[in-house]
Amino acid sequence: MRRPSIRRHLITLLLLALSATWLASAALTYRDAHRGIDALLDAHLAQAARLLVAQAGHELEEIEFDDDADAIADYRSKVAFQVRETGGKLVLRSVNAPATPLAGLAPGFSEAELNSIRWRVYSAADSERGVVVHVAEDHADRERIARRVALGALIPQLVALPVLGFVIWWVVGRSFSPLRRFSDELARRSPDDLRPMATDPMPVELSGLAERLEELLLRVRDSLDSERRFTSHAAHELRTPVAALRAQAEVALATKDPAVRDSALHHCIEACDRMTRLVVQLLQLARTDETGSIAAATSCELRAIAERVLADCAPAAMTEGTTVSLDARDGGLVMGDQALLEALVRNLVDNALRHGGPRGQVRVGLARANDEIRLTVEDAGPGVPPDTFERLGRRFYRAGATTGTGSGLGLSIVKRIAELHGGSVNFRTGNAGSGLLVEIEIPAAAPRRTTARSV
Repeated sequence: MRRPSIRRHLITLLLLALSATWLASAALTYRDAHRGIDALLDAHLAQAARLLVAQAGHELEEIEFDDDADAIADYRSKVAFQVRETGGKLVLRSVNAPATPLAGLAPGFSEAELNSIRWRVYSAADSERGVVVHVAEDHADRERIARRVALGALIPQLVALPVLGFVIWWVVGRSFSPLRRFSDELARRSPDDLRPMATDPMPVELSGLAERLEELLLRVRDSLDSERRFTSHAAHELRTPVAALRAQAEVALATKDPAVRDSALHHCIEACDRMTRLVVQLLQLARTDETGSIAAATSCELRAIAERVLADCAPAAMTEGTTVSLDARDGGLVMGDQALLEALVRNLVDNALRHGGPRGQVRVGLARANDEIRLTVEDAGPGVPPDTFERLGRRFYRAGATTGTGSGLGLSIVKRIAELHGGSVNFRTGNAGSGLLVEIEIPAAAPRRTTARSV
């Protein structure tokens, strides 16, 4: 299917508009010229009639209005006249005038058809001398003269039509040349060429498009750079547990000591768990990156989500001798995605359990502050230096003072999910002067309305 061309479409519309305007102008010009010639010839008839009336008292001979001059042959008309007494008697007529009266005795313009010839007649009367003069002109000659003058007036417009058409074609093509250069520059670029667009002078209408496209290219470049860094870091993080898994598997194969083999297999399981956790976090991060906004937000209760997450994490916490607690002073009703909010709480609790140290405490708090739901997760570990708080939440960043294993993705997932829900994340030292406290604030949802029924 042939693609439509804006340039061709614009030229076609302009030429159609020009042709329609030209036709309307030509019709008006022809009509006005025709009317003007008719009025001029009528004035000549009236003038000739008055002259004849003025000469009625002198001797008049039969004459014929004729002129063989070639210069005015195209504009010569057949004019006839009659001079009659008021009683109706024909006194004098021109050679080409019929003997039958051309008009009545009333003065003014009239129409007559005699001997298959239509006449335009002007009558003038002199009551003192008792005469009436009729001056007539052949309608065919009048029409021929009027048509020639009107068509002559159209000749300049007829010549101007193709000239204007060519001017429109040239101007439109010239106006589209910056767009063609812009398109050619884009066509010459390779997929990896994300350099800013050329800053050549452009029309105002095109400069806006170029600026938006340049902003898009910058965002695409940043996105690709972020994806490259993410892929590089993910490959590095996966390489470590894979190498550890291989090393422990080789130890298990090489040893004949059951204790050493069991220890190696135990470390293999730990490496598999670490890889599983890392893959899960990578998938969660990929999902949050793809989600530009929450399309179908539902009413979610953070207290129920926190209870469910803590119940799932309790067995592992008991194994490490860590206690977990929930202080929910509010139901924590928010609008959002249930799965993403659960991932947020799970990552916070998992991060606190891993970096809080053995036999520590993990405290989860939930309260309402004005129109915000505040979720806090605090551990009793060594914490992180305050000057590193601003770097927490970056992908693959791990504070040097933290304990336990991790990929540095948990807090970045938390930060991204909070942003999707219109919330914020803050880091500070725990209330006891140690550990890390993560504070999440998410806009609260309107409370559910309950309808009382009367029995």
